[in-house]
Amino acid sequence: MFEDSIQCLFASQDVLAKLMSFSQSTSQAVCVLSANGSISNVSLQQAAISVGNVTYEGQFEILSLSGSFLLSESGGERSRTGRLNVLLAGPDGHVLGGGVAGVLTAASAVQVIVGSFGMQGQKQSKLDRSDAFGVQSFLVSGASAAKSPSSLGTVSESSGEPVSPHNQLAEASNNGTPVVANNLPWR
Repeated sequence: MFEDSIQCLFASQDVLAKLMSFSQSTSQAVCVLSANGSISNVSLQQAAISVGNVTYEGQFEILSLSGSFLLSESGGERSRTGRLNVLLAGPDGHVLGGGVAGVLTAASAVQVIVGSFGMQGQKQSKLDRSDAFGVQSFLVSGASAAKSPSSLGTVSESSGEPVSPHNQLAEASNNGTPVVANNLPWR
């Protein structure tokens, strides 16, 4: 069975941490299909450089967010494996991306479209997500950090190129009234 939902997060929340929390609350595999919004801080795996991980700070618009988290069970032990990939655009048109290696901090309202589905050959148990989050879809409230204009962004451990300020397109939607949609009719 496939279930879809839109997960809404607000400024200063770690997108990866919330997706991992959602993933751990279900016995199903979780697939991140898409997202929109702005990111202020991201750590990416960079195989091309010896440092390994690169952290970018500034205002970046999400072009693409995808990944999956799979549940595996061996000898009674449950574990999650997976990867999250992101493609971001800076205000100057510079595009960067890769595997998320740490933080992925929302700069404004971020909506993530997530699908969860049962794995063939594995016994599933229906888990009521409202027990884990208090609502049918997890929801992070507050955080008005995106209300002030962004300062000149910086790039650490990378090419050293400055990142210019980014307008906050999604700020208008961050009025404190979260929108949550579950079980959309996309089947």
